[in-house]
Amino acid sequence: MNRLITLTAGVILLLLSLLFAPSVMAADNETYMVDVVDGSSLLIRDEPSSSGEVVGKLQNGDQVTVFDEAYGWVKTYYNNQVGWVASQHLFPVEQNQDSLHKRKQTAMYKKQNGSRLTEEKGKQKQNSVTINNEQEQSQTVEPLTGYTFVLDAGHGGKDPGAIGIDGTYEKDLTLVTASKVAKNLKASGANVILTRYDDTYISLEKRIKISNRSNTDAFISFHYNSFPISTVGGISTYHYTDDEDLELAENIQSGIIDRVSLKDKGTKQADYRVLKKNSDLSVLIELGFVSNPAELGEIKTEAYQNNVAAGISEGIQHYFSH
Repeated sequence: MNRLITLTAGVILLLLSLLFAPSVMAADNETYMVDVVDGSSLLIRDEPSSSGEVVGKLQNGDQVTVFDEAYGWVKTYYNNQVGWVASQHLFPVEQNQDSLHKRKQTAMYKKQNGSRLTEEKGKQKQNSVTINNEQEQSQTVEPLTGYTFVLDAGHGGKDPGAIGIDGTYEKDLTLVTASKVAKNLKASGANVILTRYDDTYISLEKRIKISNRSNTDAFISFHYNSFPISTVGGISTYHYTDDEDLELAENIQSGIIDRVSLKDKGTKQADYRVLKKNSDLSVLIELGFVSNPAELGEIKTEAYQNNVAAGISEGIQHYFSH
C-alpha cells in the first residue's frame, strides 16, 4: 500500500512539473540586453502589466533570456520564477554597434554602386541610336527596382499616439501616410514591407525585428507631433547616426518641404529606439503637430497626404540614385 502511495505521488509530481515547465523549445530562446539610462533600473513584474508586483530589477547591460511576448512585455525567469519586463528596453545581444554599422555601410555601398550604374546607363543611352518610344518604354527599369523599404506607421491598436484637438488619433494618420508612400515606392519598382497594415498594436521590438530580419535598404518611421503650446508646429526628420542616416534624412526632409507649406524644422539627431537599435539605414519623420489647429486642418486633407507621400518618395529616390 505504501509503495502504491509513493508511486502515485511520484506520478503526480511528474505531471505537475510538466504542466508548469516553460512550454518553449531551446530554439525559441533569445538573449537580450537591457538598455536603460545609466543609474536607472528595469523592473521585473509578476505579470505583463505595469500594475504587476515587482519581483526584481535589472540594470543597464544585464542580459535576459526571453521565452514569450504579450502586450508589449516579454517573459523571462528571475530567481527561478516567471517575470515580465517591458520589451522596449531590450535589444538582441548579437545586435551590437559594430554589426549595425556594417549593415548600414552595406546599404550605402549598394546605393553608391547603384548610382554608378545609373550614370553608366545614362551615358550608354546618350551614345546609342534612337529607338521608337514603344521599344524604349519596354526596356525601362524603374529607379528603385531591387531596393526594399520597411515603412513603419507609428503607434496602432491600444496605442493611439498623440491625440489631436478634435480627437484625431496619430495612429490613423500614420497608417494613411505609410500606405500612400508604399504605393508610390512600389510604382517606382521597390519592394515594400509595412510594419502594420491595419489598426494593430506592434511593439517597438517587433518593428525593429521586421526591419533587421528583412533585406532592408531603409527603414522609414512615420509620426505626427504634439505640444502643450498650440502655436508650435512644423516638420522634422530624425536620424541616429551622423554618417549613414543623416544624408537620407536630409533628402527626405527636403522632398517634403518642397511640396508642403508647414514650417521646415530641419533634420535632428535623436536616439529613438527604432533608429538606435536598427541595423538598417533608418529615419523617423514628424509630419506636423496635431496639437496645432491650423496644421491639423491641413494634415487631415487628401492633398496634404498626397503631397507628403510624394515628397518622401522623391527624397528616397533621390538618395538612392545620386
